[in-house]
Amino acid sequence: MSESSHKSAGLNTMRLLKIQEIAEFLNVKESTLYSWAKNGLLPSYKLNGLWRFDIEEIEKWIIQSKALPDTSRKTLKKATKAHSNDIDRIVKNAIDDATGKGYNSANGKPGQSQGLGKERKENGTL
Repeated sequence: MSESSHKSAGLNTMRLLKIQEIAEFLNVKESTLYSWAKNGLLPSYKLNGLWRFDIEEIEKWIIQSKALPDTSRKTLKKATKAHSNDIDRIVKNAIDDATGKGYNSANGKPGQSQGLGKERKENGTL
């Protein structure tokens, strides 16, 4: 490949580092970096079985990985809790419907077994 085609492909500006260098740079274990690279979580190149990392891409990746501010985490936690409550309500309604304890839209009253509870107690039958 000629020098001009290297420049047009952007290869002249790449500075590829070994996994040991990136591990030291990020203060992360090499095994973690291998996992991240393998799963596509970290910008990387695999050249004939050897992992290489472009330092400029790693620096951009760090900036993009900036943590959420605390207020966003609180909002996320509230949204997760609300979603959990919705799921709990859906499950409860499904159980009530399956056991006949739920709202019966045909007559606007609770299910048959629930409505007879008081009457059964008064008659002494269970």
